[in-house]
Amino acid sequence: MNVKATFFGSIFAVAGALISVSLHAQENVRVVTKTLISSSAHKECFSVNERQVIRYWYRADALIDFNIQYVEGNKTNFELKRDRQALGSGSFAPKVARDYCMVWTNAFNKPVLFRIELARLAR
Repeated sequence: MNVKATFFGSIFAVAGALISVSLHAQENVRVVTKTLISSSAHKECFSVNERQVIRYWYRADALIDFNIQYVEGNKTNFELKRDRQALGSGSFAPKVARDYCMVWTNAFNKPVLFRIELARLAR
């Protein structure tokens, strides 16, 4: 057996596996840049289970409100609330598998430009 062929075959196999993992990871990443007009909100919803964690980061050019919520029946429940922030980050690890939404709200009378980065990861 040709040693060079085996060596390069192994390298190509490893490179292919890394590309596959990288592409799979990108499916779990969301990046949004948006302008919130006055008195509006942006919502990012996802299904997440107790074996996953959502890492989030956001930046706005003015103060905005942020929360993580879910709906049960007719009631909206809040897992986290942060008011009037221009920068935020953290991770959310749910105790129960369900649909959750992250909501950014502009409560002021001028448009706000903001950027969100979200990643769903295994715990």
